[in-house]
Amino acid sequence: MRLPVSVCASSIFLCLMLALSANSVAQGDDHVPGMTVETTMSLTSIGDLEGSGTLKITFSGDVASELRQRILSEFDADFNQLMDGDEARDALISLSDALSGRAYWGVTMTVANDFPNVTDAEVSNLATGLVYTDWNSTEDLSFSMDLGCSGQGISKVILITDCAVDAFVDAFNDTVDYAFRGSMHLSHSVMAFGVGSFTYPEVTNGSFQEVRTPAGVLLWYESDFEVGGTGALTRETITYENFTVMENQQIAFVILIIGTLMIARMPRRRFENFKKLHPKRYRKYARPKMSVKISAIALLAAVWLLYLLPYLFSFVLDGFLVYSYYFMFLVPAAIIAEYGFSRYIYDKSALDIPEEAIIEVKQAFIELEEEDETLCSLCHKPIDVVEELHRCEECGTEMHIECADRAQACPACAGILFPQDTRSIECKVCGESFLHSGKDDPYSIQCTRCGAFQEEVEASKNYIVIDHDPMMAYRMIRAMGISGRPAMVMTSEFPGKTRADNELGDEVDVRWLSDSTTDIDNVNPKDLEGDAMETASTFLMTTKRAGLMVDGLDLLMELNGFEKIVAFIRRLNDLAMIHGSSILLFLDKSSIDDDQLRQISDEFDEVHDYL
Repeated sequence: MRLPVSVCASSIFLCLMLALSANSVAQGDDHVPGMTVETTMSLTSIGDLEGSGTLKITFSGDVASELRQRILSEFDADFNQLMDGDEARDALISLSDALSGRAYWGVTMTVANDFPNVTDAEVSNLATGLVYTDWNSTEDLSFSMDLGCSGQGISKVILITDCAVDAFVDAFNDTVDYAFRGSMHLSHSVMAFGVGSFTYPEVTNGSFQEVRTPAGVLLWYESDFEVGGTGALTRETITYENFTVMENQQIAFVILIIGTLMIARMPRRRFENFKKLHPKRYRKYARPKMSVKISAIALLAAVWLLYLLPYLFSFVLDGFLVYSYYFMFLVPAAIIAEYGFSRYIYDKSALDIPEEAIIEVKQAFIELEEEDETLCSLCHKPIDVVEELHRCEECGTEMHIECADRAQACPACAGILFPQDTRSIECKVCGESFLHSGKDDPYSIQCTRCGAFQEEVEASKNYIVIDHDPMMAYRMIRAMGISGRPAMVMTSEFPGKTRADNELGDEVDVRWLSDSTTDIDNVNPKDLEGDAMETASTFLMTTKRAGLMVDGLDLLMELNGFEKIVAFIRRLNDLAMIHGSSILLFLDKSSIDDDQLRQISDEFDEVHDYL
């Protein structure tokens, strides 16, 4: 349940951020005739406000022609009614001086461009529609600048529209004595990282969108209003809070995480309780209710959306903000809702458990209490009489099948437990005879008297095992580990599964052929000459009479190619001969063609083909 919830939340967050960003850009480009101001700011809100931003002011229509003529009248030094690079540079310097020190969006702006030292080409880009543009041109006129932003980190009411007029309209009035009158379009985005937040939006024509994150907020604002008309200026405001519990994204995020964990765990916990209501023999047939999982995911998606997009319902009510402190009530409400719904569904489903099944299991439970458990006569642990029981044919002694296979002889009457498979073997070390089933490879036959293996993997000798599965090869490497020789396995299977399936214990070191970086025992299969060879050579050179098994040749061949595999095997065999070690290679014949099999087999001293 946790993985779908986290993936869902991450996907919602990324998709909505991209959608909002694209929407913001699109709105900024579709400006109305008149004056358009596009600003972006990136601020840190820990203590005082500090950051940077960009500014682009665009004039279109008649106002662009009027302003261009005012600038030409003021800065056209050679009176040719055309602005060259030097004249446009002087205009930009005067405008930047007029803008520096003005307040906007709660901070004081300073122009960061070094206009006296920019080239003529850069001037043309920063003041488009000005350099060498005709006096009567109707082309748009725009000015672009980089900003530095700073301000006190205190709670303050930001007069958005008033500050825009005071900062940008008045700057042109001071520079060229041009009083703008007409439609003004504001497009502003601000990234405030830290504990600060924006609250109490008051808008008439404008609109807000925001993405709230634990690191801070990303806010978009759009508005159109008239400047210098007969009516009063449309006033729109928002409040900046340096820190407030009411709208603090970090506090809300902590509440949200706690609620997410509780809601995500609830379906499974409720199902476990429901499962216990079933009789034991019927519990495996119990199934979780999909409606409970869907309700949990739906509630989590809802609270995450409200956290990430606090202005989600602003289309219903202008400026409506889902404040962070709402989550002190929303998250507990979601937890209670999921608890109530899941309990209702599972309580209703519990009524469908057949009564006769309950009665039957209760009777079976009473009988089990009266009967003694069947214990293995060898390990004295309980036996599953259906799957694990083996009974001596001579005296009836009961034991596990695995225990019987290891012992070969009955502990009560000493009778042979598997006469059809059992043979007597004389130990090559102690000379005593012992019984063995004969099913194992000779390299894994161990004397029951002295513990010695009857076939030894010889030092400085290399072996290839050809089979459909690597069982025989693992028996050989396990025998080396049990006999005290250092042993290592490099396998493409998960180490825990390999160790458990082949009973390797702690005597054999297992390294995973994987490019994952989460485990220090990983060996990168793509780096055959580097990581893989370094791991193998270090082990062989620092131990005596060691054994190294390679299981995963098909993966190595797929990633590196056949020629590199042959070179890798040759180097391993050379190292093993020099240091008195043994190399074991498992190979599935179906994974390579006959020529490749012959070429690899030629590199080994012994070929054990079980196919």
